[in-house]
Amino acid sequence: MPSLQVDSNPDLKTRLIEQDVLQESQLQPIFLTRVEVNGGEEFSYQFFNKLLSPLLATGDYTLAQLSSRINQSYHHLKDTGVFKDVGVVLEPDYYSNVPAHITSFNREKSIPTKIIFDVSNVNLNINESFLNFNNEEFINLKLNHVDHNFNENAELVSVGVDYNPYKPYDHLLTNLKFISGLKDPRFKFLIDVGYNTRDDLGWQRYKQNQLGGKIGLLYKKQREFDIFTGFRLLKRNLFDIDDGADDNLKFFSGDFLKLSVLNKFKYQHIGYLNHATKNFPTSGGKVLVESELTSVQEQNNAANRGEFIKSQIGFDLYKSIFNNYITTKFQGELGGIFTFNSKFPIHPLDKFYLGGYNSFAGFKKNSIEQQGGLQFYKLQATIFTKIPHLLYSPKLNSENSELLVESNPLRLYATALVGNCIPTHKQNFWNDANPAVSYGFGLKYFNRWANFDLGYYVSQKVGVDNFGGVKNGLQFSISIGASDSNV
Repeated sequence: MPSLQVDSNPDLKTRLIEQDVLQESQLQPIFLTRVEVNGGEEFSYQFFNKLLSPLLATGDYTLAQLSSRINQSYHHLKDTGVFKDVGVVLEPDYYSNVPAHITSFNREKSIPTKIIFDVSNVNLNINESFLNFNNEEFINLKLNHVDHNFNENAELVSVGVDYNPYKPYDHLLTNLKFISGLKDPRFKFLIDVGYNTRDDLGWQRYKQNQLGGKIGLLYKKQREFDIFTGFRLLKRNLFDIDDGADDNLKFFSGDFLKLSVLNKFKYQHIGYLNHATKNFPTSGGKVLVESELTSVQEQNNAANRGEFIKSQIGFDLYKSIFNNYITTKFQGELGGIFTFNSKFPIHPLDKFYLGGYNSFAGFKKNSIEQQGGLQFYKLQATIFTKIPHLLYSPKLNSENSELLVESNPLRLYATALVGNCIPTHKQNFWNDANPAVSYGFGLKYFNRWANFDLGYYVSQKVGVDNFGGVKNGLQFSISIGASDSNV
C-alpha cells in the first residue's frame, strides 16, 4: 500500500477511493499504530495530546471512522492559529503488529497504519514598536510584546503600551491579555485587563483613569469568524473637573464601578492585493456586531446606579475592478444606547464620539458632539486608484510569482463621509437634519512598517454656521514601526 498525502479536503473517504487505496487494501480495516508529528518542537507533549485526542482514543478503525478522525485533528491544529502550514501523510507501518484482540471486519486482517503530521509554526515571540505622528495628536508611541506559546501550550500572552505625552490628548494606556485554548481549540478562554489614564481637560474639562478588564469565552475559527461572550468590570474615576463643565459630567465626579455582560460577533473574509504582506484589501468584507448590558453605580453609594443597553454594528466592503487598478471601499457604523433609568445619566466614557483623523477626517477629534452621543452613525465611501505608470512604477520581482504584485502599494484616493453623534433620543438618525459631511482626496502608502497618508479635506456641519469642530485643509499621518519578526 503506497503512502498517501491527505490535505484539508473534508471528504477524505472520496479522496482515498480516488487513489485506489481501498482497492489495494482489499477493503481491509485499518489499525492505527502511531501518530507522529514532524515540527512543532517548541510545544509540549500535552498540547499535541489534546489536539490529536480524536485519533488517540483507539487504534481500531474502519476507513470512514479514520477519515473523520483525521479531519477533526487536522482542523484542531489549524484552529490553534499557531501553525501556518499543516500537512498529513497516511502510510503503512510494516514494523508493527496488530494485536490479537482487535476486531476483525469482513474476515480481513487490519492493516497496520501510521499517520504523520507535518507542521510549521508562525513566529511565536514577537516584539513590535510603532512611532506615529499626525497633525492632530503629534507623537504617539506604541509598544507590544506577544508570546504565542506561553507555557508551551500555545497560550497567548500579550503586553501593550500606548503613550502620548502631548496635550490636549496626552494619555498612557496599558494592556495585558491572556488567551488559552480549550480541548476544542476553536473555544478559547480570554482575560484582558488594563490601566488607562488620560488628560482630557483640553477638550472635555476633566481628567480620568480607569482600571479593570474583561473575562469570557472566545469562539474563533481560522481567523475568519469569532464570537465572544463574557463580563467586564471597570473602576473609573473622573477628577479635576472644570467648574464650567456640564452638570451631567459633574454627576460622575469620583469613583464609579461598571459591570457589563458583553457579546461580540465578527465575520471577516477579505482578499488582499498581496497575500504575503496583507496590507491592502481588494475584495470581500467584514461585519462586526457588539452589545453590552451594563450597570453603573457609585462605588460608595450602591443606591446611586443606572442600567442601559449599548449596541453597535459596523461593516467594511471592498471591491476591485480593472485588474485591481481601481478599488472601492464602503464603510458603515451605527450605534445606540438605551437606558432603563432616565434619571441616571449615561457616563461620559460610555457615550459615542465622532471626529478626528481615525474617526471622521475633516473634523477635530471628538468634536462632532463634544459631550458625547446616545446615538451615532457614519457612512464612508472611498475610491483608491493606481498612480499612472508614467509617474510611478513599483519594482516587482520577476523571479517570485508572489512578488509580481505590489507588496506595499501607493494609491491616490478620494473619499466622502457623512455621519453624526446625536445627544438625545428625541431625534433619530434617519431624520437627522444636521449631519456632518466631509470630502477629501489624497495620497496613501500602505506598508505595515512605514506608511503615510497625505490628504486635503473640506467639511461642514449641515445647518450650523461657523461650527467650531471643522478642520478643513491639509491633514497627514506618518507611522514608522519595527519588529523582531521576519514576517
